[in-house]
Amino acid sequence: MMKKSLLFCIISVFSLFLALQIVKAQEKIQGPWLWMIASCPVGGAPCTDTNSLKDASKGKVTEEMVAKGGLDKKILAIEIDKKKWAEGRIDPTGGDNIQVMINANKAKWGGGWSELPADINDHSAYAVINVVASKAEKGVTTKVGSDDSVKVWVNGAEVWKNAVDRGAGDFQDTFKIDLKQGNNIVMVKVSERGGGWSMFFGIDASGLKYNLKFPGMDVSTSGKLATSWGNIKMAL
Repeated sequence: MMKKSLLFCIISVFSLFLALQIVKAQEKIQGPWLWMIASCPVGGAPCTDTNSLKDASKGKVTEEMVAKGGLDKKILAIEIDKKKWAEGRIDPTGGDNIQVMINANKAKWGGGWSELPADINDHSAYAVINVVASKAEKGVTTKVGSDDSVKVWVNGAEVWKNAVDRGAGDFQDTFKIDLKQGNNIVMVKVSERGGGWSMFFGIDASGLKYNLKFPGMDVSTSGKLATSWGNIKMAL
């Protein structure tokens, strides 16, 4: 009887451990992220390798600049289609969470954001965040889901791309990344063709923290954002 009870306890503990690992692996980074969108002649898969930031800013801002250095004072001073970079949290569920976030915040963000339609098509969304790691790790499992196509950069290096037209309500792609100890700049690009517009992103590593503190950005840059620096908090 005692052996059966002990076996039951061991199985229960192991099952709980597995459940916790699954939950951990499926955590989605809601943010806050810093967001910008830019139009593309044809959205979705055909736009995956189009540098929409460069095109919309006439070369003043590029994907490579933001992916490598995040947002600094120079970049924040440049409006893209009358829009400033904006802080926003994204829902962890739903097949249209980018559009839902924009619609909920565009009046507050102002400028060109407030002029956007309720259903945006043929655009790329850029989401940028700083991931703070307590230690360096290689080969960290990372997941992303997107409607439609997606590209991911870590510390300026392209680490994942899926040029596809699809819907998404959860993670879909799994890949590996390397994290440095300290700050790691992550940029996710999701190109929208039509219909839903969504993004889900998560890193399977313990002890990570998230913020919007990039090299070259300080409190004095808050006026350049479509948000208030005082509202920028550590992401959960």
